[in-house]
Amino acid sequence: MYGIFWRAVPALVENKNKEKMRNTFGLIVILIGFLLAGTSLSAQAPIVNLSFDDCTASNAGPDSPDGDIQGDPECVCGVFGNSFRFSGDGDAVHIVDSSALDLLTFSISFYFQPDTESGDFVILSHQEECNSLIGFNMEYLSDLHAIEIEVTKEIGRRVLLTAELPENQCWYHLIFERSGGRHSFFIDGEKVGEVNAGGVIEFVNSAPISIGSGPCVPDQVSSLRGLIDEFRIYDRILNSQEKFALRRDVNRILNRDTVILVDSEVQIRVTDDCTESYSWSPMDGVVDVSSGQTTIRPFESQVYFLEFTEFNCTRTDSISIVVVDPEEVGCDDLSLPSAFSPNNDGINDRFFISNPFLVEELLAFEIYDRSGATVFRTSNINDSWDGNFRGEPVNPGVFFYRVEFQCGGEEFIKTGNVMVMR
Repeated sequence: MYGIFWRAVPALVENKNKEKMRNTFGLIVILIGFLLAGTSLSAQAPIVNLSFDDCTASNAGPDSPDGDIQGDPECVCGVFGNSFRFSGDGDAVHIVDSSALDLLTFSISFYFQPDTESGDFVILSHQEECNSLIGFNMEYLSDLHAIEIEVTKEIGRRVLLTAELPENQCWYHLIFERSGGRHSFFIDGEKVGEVNAGGVIEFVNSAPISIGSGPCVPDQVSSLRGLIDEFRIYDRILNSQEKFALRRDVNRILNRDTVILVDSEVQIRVTDDCTESYSWSPMDGVVDVSSGQTTIRPFESQVYFLEFTEFNCTRTDSISIVVVDPEEVGCDDLSLPSAFSPNNDGINDRFFISNPFLVEELLAFEIYDRSGATVFRTSNINDSWDGNFRGEPVNPGVFFYRVEFQCGGEEFIKTGNVMVMR
């Protein structure tokens, strides 16, 4: 017995030592992970970062010079904080001594609002001379309401990307990225153009990166007329989640189309943005026709249009309010859309219960993919699905839903399917 006891002690000591070593090793791994995470987070920051929030062109990017302001761009309300409004009379911001566009891989990201009635103008330029065979140029084409991007090295080594901007919109988020010979352009997170040059087009030159001007101004093209906000250059390609996160809804009604009972009202909510004036049509039932945040008490089913005016831009959004008599609908009439398009255009972007007034208590609202995996679940009647799963957009196709709810003191279950379109 004693022999067994004394033989067991070294084993216990050894096990404890091993446990200590495992714990120490685990702690080291965790510390290394934190250090690597910190390094990774640091690497994620843009190398050029002009927010314009303090009404200057100070650069928050690492080891990057401040922008040199030319002319007198106006500091005005922007997508985030303040932005710069360029008049077209020589206003510009030059980023001198930056090699950001000399990299083989980079991304340019910024928010842009054009003055659509002022003709063509340059947005961004990196060229030593007008019509140089080496350089980068981005212009707004008024007649096409489009962006044109040109990258050139020499005759025969040229990339040209042109994409129309969506209508009925004031602000746009633009991304141009280069990875070796591949050049891609995104508007509001959606890829609108890509060209593979079959090799790197090097346009290294000594000219500044110029926002709003260039060597062809004013002889051949006008300087920028419009607004720029959150101008950034990254030394990498942004991933899809980052592109999606950079999208910004402005000048929009936040309420979704809804069904209400007779004599009910809807509290309207709109985006917090730079809108200077609002105008409702029709005005019947709108408590304050000059406000976005107002109350609507419709007399009948109606589509209401709200006009947002910001600087020289006007856009319109709408909300459909269906008015029903409670005696004409029953618990079996729970309604959900048969399809939706989560592309962030403000139209059918989310999937939800259309007539929530029927639901006394929502027990479960679940959505499944074809394999039976749950991609969305809630018991809050005000929740809706945005077409994402774990932060990533789901692929287009058919999904299945199951709604368990109480109505009239009884439990009901409604099942069906919905088509996700992109």
